[in-house]
Amino acid sequence: MPQNTPEATRIGYVDGHPFDRCGLAAISDLDHPEWREIFSGLERVQDEFLGHEAAFRSPEYAWPRDPLHNWSRCWEYPYVYRQLARARSEAVSNACLKAADLGSGVTFFPFAAARLGYEVVCVDTDPICRKDLSRAIPLVGAGRGRVEVRLIEESRLPIADGELDLVFCVSVLEHIPDLAGTVREIVRVLRPGGLLVLTLDLDLRGDQEIGVVPYKRLLRELERHFTLRHPEVCTHPADILETQDGPYPWPVRTGLEKHRFLLKQNLIKPLFGRKPKPLVPFHLAVKGFTLVRR
Repeated sequence: MPQNTPEATRIGYVDGHPFDRCGLAAISDLDHPEWREIFSGLERVQDEFLGHEAAFRSPEYAWPRDPLHNWSRCWEYPYVYRQLARARSEAVSNACLKAADLGSGVTFFPFAAARLGYEVVCVDTDPICRKDLSRAIPLVGAGRGRVEVRLIEESRLPIADGELDLVFCVSVLEHIPDLAGTVREIVRVLRPGGLLVLTLDLDLRGDQEIGVVPYKRLLRELERHFTLRHPEVCTHPADILETQDGPYPWPVRTGLEKHRFLLKQNLIKPLFGRKPKPLVPFHLAVKGFTLVRR
């Protein structure tokens, strides 16, 4: 694990804001008034963003149009937003801080961050994201901040050394094959003392990303370059936010669709020597880190 400060060695829950910690997302986090306040504000920004959708959204864009109401994103976006707001409030200068949304897709969230006082660089590998975001930027308000978009080409982030005060990455890093190389690129573009706010899915069943081995490899790489800003807090197993929990569980097949699926998987596929797929496509938890670059 990245190195803890003495404060970060306490067992139990942290005092103050429920998101000022590192660790697994908890269902009980969503009972806090602090979560409800942030989530409601983000809903308003997403509604505004989606109100312009017809003017910027390409039909070939593959990702969900409403990511906030998702089993994990309903926790991840408020977690990241809290870290952005706190870093902005603690900054000495009133000038905008510079941040990158790594693997941004085309969502409302960079605009929510910009309104806190950030110049947000959205970076993604998908040219459709660059096209759609470029069309959205003139339409969606960024407050006193700014949103721009740059395309990742090959393995190098399109950002200068030490250009950024903060990088946030919401459930993206676990899908990148070169974990170590990506972490090194994040280190390169962050100034010393800059923040990495990272959330990632954790595979609980053994057939998805990110499993035990890559998770340990990622922790070792983070440990080389970062320290924890907040204590890592244990979450009771019964309280862990998983794919089928929370206010927006992952949808599963029901009724006739369910019976057809089970018939195909359990009776027909074995006849052809093929492995059946599970009824629930994912079994995941989600974890958040706030890290300081050495």
